[in-house]
Amino acid sequence: MTELINSWIDWLLQTLGLSGPYILFATIPLALLQSLFGFFPFAILIVLHVSVFDVMGGMLISWLACNLGGIAVFILARRFFMDWFDRKWGNKLNRYDKWQRYINRYGIWTIVLLRTIPIIPNNVINLMSAVSPLSVSSFIWGTILGNLSYIWLFGTIGSTLIVPREEWNGFLAWYAVFIVVLLAIFIRRHWDHLQEDKHKRLGS
Repeated sequence: MTELINSWIDWLLQTLGLSGPYILFATIPLALLQSLFGFFPFAILIVLHVSVFDVMGGMLISWLACNLGGIAVFILARRFFMDWFDRKWGNKLNRYDKWQRYINRYGIWTIVLLRTIPIIPNNVINLMSAVSPLSVSSFIWGTILGNLSYIWLFGTIGSTLIVPREEWNGFLAWYAVFIVVLLAIFIRRHWDHLQEDKHKRLGS
């Protein structure tokens, strides 16, 4: 499936005659569509951006595009098309009920986790957040940090054939520092919630 999507994107770029920085005329709309429908892995666009704009530039552009798509879908779903989204996606979101509860409980931190590790499709995260009590500012911050984490990690992994081994190790080392800082802040802010959940699992 991924190979088919790669071929389709290559065909689209060739048909439109886009290369170099001009690929953004195709990849930005694709990022918006991916945030709504999730019909292809966002990692494809990350690798494409990295191959054109180098590692740092490609990851920065991918991060901005992913943020734009997620925030746009969240606002559209919550403020303008909630009834339509509920009819179209309501039943599909039920399978992620556990994660919906985590979003309601931990807010921004659940968004960061789900965007870092693709347990749930990107578009579903946007829609689950829209129907949760999560504030707009919390969603935006969760999306910014979560997409930074995801793109930093997978952009680095996807660039292994482009950058020297030493530079690749440096990206991963700083990523590890970033994750440790986020975990420390999360534990400090939600220690009581974590203890409550632990007692529930132990049946006490």
